[in-house]
Amino acid sequence: MVSQMRARSEEAKEARRAEILGQTLELWAQARYEDLTLQAVAQRVGLTKAALYGYFPTKESLFLSLYETLLSDFLDELQRHLRLGGRHTPRSLAALVAALLAEHAPLTRLMPHLAGLLERNISETRAREHKHWLLGRLGPLSASLEAALPGLPAGGGVALLTYTQALVAGLYPMSDPAPAVGAALQDPVLSPLCVQLDVALPAALQALYRGLSASPDEQGT
Repeated sequence: MVSQMRARSEEAKEARRAEILGQTLELWAQARYEDLTLQAVAQRVGLTKAALYGYFPTKESLFLSLYETLLSDFLDELQRHLRLGGRHTPRSLAALVAALLAEHAPLTRLMPHLAGLLERNISETRAREHKHWLLGRLGPLSASLEAALPGLPAGGGVALLTYTQALVAGLYPMSDPAPAVGAALQDPVLSPLCVQLDVALPAALQALYRGLSASPDEQGT
């Protein structure tokens, strides 16, 4: 039976939000974004769809909050690795980031939807809140990246992380094509167009990190 009782205290509301996000994550592991509905989420947590709106007014706002949760976990783990000390080359840092992204598959799957979908149906207030949150999370990590990757300029860590997401957002959909496209790519003649994320992402990240950490003279050549 669906419960229409909404949490009343702030503590209870936060607990319910966490429950909704946890159940959404489980559903996300089983379905594509376009196939996952708010009705399915509401049923999973024992709420009516109308009651769910009291926590997340749109599907986009729900998944943006899920994205923030998943990204926080990824950034925390990356920070832990960087705090171990030592210097990285563009190649070793690319290998580390690619390996961590592979371990955080739900985040990697969600990244392509951020700019094209999740940020398209939220209020200006929520957008500002999200961007300030993001900058606050990336700032401290930026300093660790600048210490770990020689040649990365001051503030360059934020750009590195931003462009990393852009690469994932572009490469992941190409590595997971629609059924008709996947079938067409079985043609050996079309093999140069096939994208394997575990191969393409480390190579693309390495090239990106090498460019970001190059001296001005090297960048101009």
